[in-house]
Amino acid sequence: MKELKFTNAYYIKLGAKGTWADNSIKEGIVRFEWKQVPLQDIIEENWEIIKKTIKQDYDGRGKQSGSSQDYEALKRICEASNEVVFITFHKGRMWWCSLDNSPVQKDDISKFRKTVNGWTCNPNVSYAKPLLSNEISGKISKTQAFQGTLCKFRDNELEIINRIINGIHHPNVDKIRSKKHEICKLTTVLVKDLHWKDCEILTDLIFQQSGWHRVSMQGGSMEFMDMEYLDPINKETYAVQVKSGANKSDFINYAEKFNERVNRKFFFIAFNPDSSLEQYKNENVNIELLFGDKLSELIFDLGLLNWVLNKSF
Repeated sequence: MKELKFTNAYYIKLGAKGTWADNSIKEGIVRFEWKQVPLQDIIEENWEIIKKTIKQDYDGRGKQSGSSQDYEALKRICEASNEVVFITFHKGRMWWCSLDNSPVQKDDISKFRKTVNGWTCNPNVSYAKPLLSNEISGKISKTQAFQGTLCKFRDNELEIINRIINGIHHPNVDKIRSKKHEICKLTTVLVKDLHWKDCEILTDLIFQQSGWHRVSMQGGSMEFMDMEYLDPINKETYAVQVKSGANKSDFINYAEKFNERVNRKFFFIAFNPDSSLEQYKNENVNIELLFGDKLSELIFDLGLLNWVLNKSF
């Protein structure tokens, strides 16, 4: 898709406490109010009259400040072109839109303006996943706490919004991810040479670093598994079998012994699988086959890389 260009960006609260967010997003409009301001004054651009109206309303309510900011917010909404982006947060996602050139309108709910292509919570690229609020930079998501209707983003924040909306990573992000991929590939080679006992210890570290509790001996003489773990959140147990080297037949043999009535899931971990296992397609959703890059990513993400390095010479 073509990169979206915009000159300004605003955070907008769609009604008090986001009351109109659902409707605005569904209808593809931006709702706002200012009940004391007649629609006709907005259409005729009687901004001096509107400014006085808002000031009188503030004076009537005994409020000594805020009318100028309130007036500027209304004016910016009404005069915004399609080169301006509006952002809001709703139901755990960041939504954005641009307004078309049609005039301000009013219905039984509120005043509103139409958008160009509706609200979206996806970046302006076809392959991207939705924009989740907890994955948005705090420099942008902090505006959710803003008490007014409209908040203008600063120039340095515009750069971040541009990357978010257009699905463009910061150059250093791509560099770091590339380095992580390279490190994981090298780690995959290193773990193939670990002693079988080290493989068991490392596996135990992986599960315990993930927050699971071992409820069995490590290794030993259990019939078809080396270790058993309890997930303290759902109180279910998981069986784990560790192999320094393994093939397809080894995996199938252990998988057939897995009893779903006893354990929620079975993990078969192979540090040095042969080609028959690497090419095997496991279709049982309750059995997890871990080796290669997936195993190395866990080692990296859980901070266990130094442990592997110390065991490798």
